[in-house]
Amino acid sequence: MDMTHRRTENLGFTLIELLVVIAIIAILSAILFPVFARAKESAKRTTCVSNTRQIGMALTMYVIDYERYPQHSSPATQSPRTRWADYLYPYVGNDQMFICPVSTLDVLGKTWAHNPNRKYGGYGYNYQYLGNSRFPFTATESDVVAPAETIAFADTRGVRRDDGSVGGGEYVVDPPLESARGSGRPSGFYGQGAECGSGVHGCRSIPDSRHLGFIAVVFADGHSKAMKLSVLDDYDGDGQWDNGWWNGYADSSRR
Repeated sequence: MDMTHRRTENLGFTLIELLVVIAIIAILSAILFPVFARAKESAKRTTCVSNTRQIGMALTMYVIDYERYPQHSSPATQSPRTRWADYLYPYVGNDQMFICPVSTLDVLGKTWAHNPNRKYGGYGYNYQYLGNSRFPFTATESDVVAPAETIAFADTRGVRRDDGSVGGGEYVVDPPLESARGSGRPSGFYGQGAECGSGVHGCRSIPDSRHLGFIAVVFADGHSKAMKLSVLDDYDGDGQWDNGWWNGYADSSRR
């Protein structure tokens, strides 16, 4: 009986052994959780890349059909409002494609014309150079001399107030400098008044470096790539802001 009892006792864990097991689990968790987090982030970035490619293809087909780029929005008097995403939606038939899975929820502020129960936002249109309903105007194919070097869409944060809240512009992006044509507002950017924060870019709907410091960009010829904000805002790399990636001419001196 004593031998059997001792064998039964030996089958259990001592306190030290239990602590060792717990420590091993903790170490493995510390190693694996960041790996899983990076894998999840990578999957989201892959989805975003797929989205931007589809948006680029839709833009290409729209331009072929209409021989010009879409306006960023219909006039405010129109109901329901139609925006660039509404114009491209028929070419993809999937409204989820216009939502970046990495974007924050506060940029999902625009309602679909075809489905008022769903919202989108977070991909912004280069409206100052390609299509602005405030004038109104839309660029033709011939107006965009360098489509492979002209931003059409990019991840956007929208216009942000000083407290971090969204003031508007969740579906557009502004260039770093006011365009020669302008935005249609005194600020030269999308925002005005209480929509804006302080600082030189306070009214700008600014690209969002949400992909580990990179921005998903779709160009006017339909191709997409990831870029740094410092590059998007400085075409010639001289350390000064310019609109070279934005103005349709790939010309850093042109506004």
